[in-house]
Amino acid sequence: MNRQIIIDEKQVTLDTWLGERFVEKLTKASILVGRAGKPFVLYRNFIEETEYAVQEEVGIVSEKYIVVEVFTYGGFLPSTFQQQYVFTLSEFPTWMMQRSHEMFFRCFDNLEEIVQ
Repeated sequence: MNRQIIIDEKQVTLDTWLGERFVEKLTKASILVGRAGKPFVLYRNFIEETEYAVQEEVGIVSEKYIVVEVFTYGGFLPSTFQQQYVFTLSEFPTWMMQRSHEMFFRCFDNLEEIVQ
């Protein structure tokens, strides 16, 4: 799905424009993270939840990277990491947009709360 808008008589895809705004907000968030000295949780997504255990995906903004970790915890299971992805600030928006527009906008909204 390719949405287009016209800005100054040039066609620009809406996805590209949103991606650029996302990178700007991630950059500002990474600066704030550096000043605060602790990472910012961009999103949490429960993948699977049973009565005793949870598999969760967490996206974290650090000073230079976005780290996405999938881990399981709870019940009789020891906490374990199944997957870990590391993205640059410019790579992450594209990956998230391809993955899920809903998650993309959830991350965008979370960034809006900390970066004015």
